[in-house]
Amino acid sequence: MRKTSFPSTLLLMATVAAGAAPTFGQTGAPDLTTSSRTSVMSAPVETITDLGQAFPMEAAPVANAPVYSEAPAYSLQELAPEYEVYQPATAPAAAPKKDTPNPAAKAFNVLFYANDFSYLNDSYDGPRYLGDNWKNMPVGRNGRLSIGGETRYRYHSERGMGSQAGQLGFQDTENDFGLTRLRLFADYKVNDRIRLFAEGIYADVVHSNDEFIPRGIDRNYGDILNLFADVKISDNTTVRVGRQELLFGAQRLVSPLDWANTRRTFDGVRTISKYDDWNVDAFWTQPVQVVRNELDQGNSDVGFYGLYSTYKGMENANLDLYYLGLDFDQNFSVNTFGSRLYGNRGDWLYDCEGSIQTGTNSVTGADIEAYAMTAGIGRKLKNMSWNPQLWFYYDYASGDQPGTINRFEGFNQLFPLAHKYLGFIDAVARQNISAPNVQLVMNPTKKLKLLFWYHNFSAVQANQIIPGVAVPSAQQAGSEDFGNELDFIANLNINPRNSLLVGYSHLWRGDRIIGDTDADFFYLQVTRRF
Repeated sequence: MRKTSFPSTLLLMATVAAGAAPTFGQTGAPDLTTSSRTSVMSAPVETITDLGQAFPMEAAPVANAPVYSEAPAYSLQELAPEYEVYQPATAPAAAPKKDTPNPAAKAFNVLFYANDFSYLNDSYDGPRYLGDNWKNMPVGRNGRLSIGGETRYRYHSERGMGSQAGQLGFQDTENDFGLTRLRLFADYKVNDRIRLFAEGIYADVVHSNDEFIPRGIDRNYGDILNLFADVKISDNTTVRVGRQELLFGAQRLVSPLDWANTRRTFDGVRTISKYDDWNVDAFWTQPVQVVRNELDQGNSDVGFYGLYSTYKGMENANLDLYYLGLDFDQNFSVNTFGSRLYGNRGDWLYDCEGSIQTGTNSVTGADIEAYAMTAGIGRKLKNMSWNPQLWFYYDYASGDQPGTINRFEGFNQLFPLAHKYLGFIDAVARQNISAPNVQLVMNPTKKLKLLFWYHNFSAVQANQIIPGVAVPSAQQAGSEDFGNELDFIANLNINPRNSLLVGYSHLWRGDRIIGDTDADFFYLQVTRRF
């Protein structure tokens, strides 16, 4: 077994941060799949999608210049970024006042088509970073063009997480490897009504041991993430046509899956509307399947469509209402109806979401009747150092009950950011799961955030498996105890364009897991945006 030494890993990350191009490996491997009634019903989880140091520019001192705070680009506690209907910039923004936050801190979004560089105008005299000169460039009579991207390197050290021939999770496996990713985008706002957006990706595995089999979400040797046109048909509504990433709500059901090296995208059409206190999105798409050596295509056998709305008219609270439909070539259809209420009352925070699923499976002749829910309550502990936030959550998703031949109760988690909510080791999907969990977020400094998250996992139906996201496991019937997981993350925002992420997770296996070891996961990630 060939392993990468820790010093050599740090050297590679330093090379990436310095702006040098990494060396890309070409490791090939077959796809490994499992077949069971439960795994087939949860296929959309991953199967469909298969699944630079920015340098501040030196500037001469300016008298009475505003003092900018380099607030972190994002918070570990934030559940999803907010974005609005595309509105072209009209008038230059006024220069920031003293002690205002650095506007660059929120310029980049997890969805690059929702980036906001409007602050980079002629009157802006604040901090600048690599790539700022490529934003809001005049093109044509009224057009504006922004170009940029992201490089990301993540080192993985995995123990007991499978990804070797004939090995599942919680067996004696050791893998050490790196994941590299490059994203580039061009955003051309032609005029007040028309916008064109394109984004490409290159993702690969480097410096892996010989036994490691890359996952389907690890490699894509050059492809298109987004390629669409926006046409503003009224003051309230924009129509988007083409390839596009989707993100709705807290990403429990629909997400671009940024944790994955390849991300997730769709082909289709979408309307984006804003009416007073309502944001309403309607869409019809086909998921795009990643094929690492070919240009990816939308899966014509699968349709994903729906309506997602958000009401913002309440004080300190938002309400999401949604319908999501998923069809498999007329053989399988699932309808998801749900809502989410989230907000705060003073220092108290809350986040509650529930979903009901109906549908049919013509292959098995079973009707689908499933549901899932999340209830969370948190508290800002303002009188304590490091400004901690403490959350208590309970996640539940139904499993298939034995003996119900004409009915299937296993919840289908659709296209989620599964990595975030049910343990970072990715051994648990949102089906047949009961998971009380507690989360603590702290801010030792303005640039450093710490997260601790503890989960207890148990099966709702002891005789049905708990599907894994990226780490499948062998399980024995009769026991509900899957195990307990502790996750730790330290996120350092070096500046608004560069961040360093360090994480460690351990899953103590329970009685239902058939294996000879617990799972350990250490990772180190460097991200540079420009």
